[in-house]
Amino acid sequence: MPECAGPLWPCGLTGAAACLSGFQEIGVVIHGSEGCYFYPVTTLHAPLFCTSLSDEDIILGTDEALFRTIDDISKNYRDIFVILSCVPSIIGEDVRASLEARYGDDLMVQVIDSPGFSGEYEKGYLSALSALTLPESEAMQDHVNIDGLSLLDPFWRGNLQEIARMLRLAGACCGVPLCSGDAGNDTDIAPWTVHTNPDLISGRGSSFGSMLGMEAMRETVRALEDRFPDSGGVLSGRHLPLAEERINAACDKYLRRFEPPTVVLSGQDASMQAVAGMLIEYLDAEILDIASRNVPVEGKYPSRWVRDYEGIREMLEQQAPDLVLGSSFEQTAFPSAAFVGVTPPLRGQVRLHARPLAGIEGALALMESVLNACIDHQKVS
Repeated sequence: MPECAGPLWPCGLTGAAACLSGFQEIGVVIHGSEGCYFYPVTTLHAPLFCTSLSDEDIILGTDEALFRTIDDISKNYRDIFVILSCVPSIIGEDVRASLEARYGDDLMVQVIDSPGFSGEYEKGYLSALSALTLPESEAMQDHVNIDGLSLLDPFWRGNLQEIARMLRLAGACCGVPLCSGDAGNDTDIAPWTVHTNPDLISGRGSSFGSMLGMEAMRETVRALEDRFPDSGGVLSGRHLPLAEERINAACDKYLRRFEPPTVVLSGQDASMQAVAGMLIEYLDAEILDIASRNVPVEGKYPSRWVRDYEGIREMLEQQAPDLVLGSSFEQTAFPSAAFVGVTPPLRGQVRLHARPLAGIEGALALMESVLNACIDHQKVS
């Protein structure tokens, strides 16, 4: 398989930028051309800086452009991370040695080698996260970190708010959100973690499990309540059953009128596997295929790695699903199906409120969107 990411999904450079720019105390410098900078800065909507390398810099050396950029932002950030793009990686400059010679111990500058050809978005994100210190603190035994948060994800704010709410109901305090918030390279984190995105598992802290999808959430909630028994089991005993009753009632009403939908999902593989499980459990849906943005994992449902627009168009025309869950690419490629947006990019719509995909409210919001999309599609057809 080729190493670099295709046009449907961003490369490792954007993944590293998404991870690091989520920490407000970290200055993120993309060491490359303005073309390398444009995609992450326009999709992440976060402060990012660029060395804006010219042809002259490439020929004569990129050090001065890098030093100039770092000097301009060093007064505003305690830690600075430099993400290498393809240009300095290909020409083989020893950027780390140049930074050490220039700054020594006077300024904390670290290098992330994550050019576009080095791998996928997830690889860049997790590589950058692994480079952070983030020591575990025994003083935070009653806290739980929330990971899988990415500025690329249109649901990250809602996921953060919803999982923080559920942690409070479980009797735990909210630890460090990875990666979002007022934190830096050496911020103490809790020894426990829950995940909002099973494709971006940080490996930091002992895992209670994923909060995406009802099946995973049930197990995660049980693990949380075992660790924090003072909550009295309010999540497993009341909140989860009530949410499932609401979903079952709405889906049963739909199925009394219509046939279960056939579905194609497109997005990160483990996440779409979790979403597919909910569609089968509550709506008796038939999962025709999953078009995975990243390398597929072994899951319950059929999945294949689709790397370009033509590939996703061919899959959708071949399968001809009633319902498509994915991004604006899938919506454009197969407009005759009902559509629910669960994967970036989601274009042509205003998104202001913090809508979750993970947690109890995320499950309710997802099934609400699916049912409304299917009902609207039935009206049209």
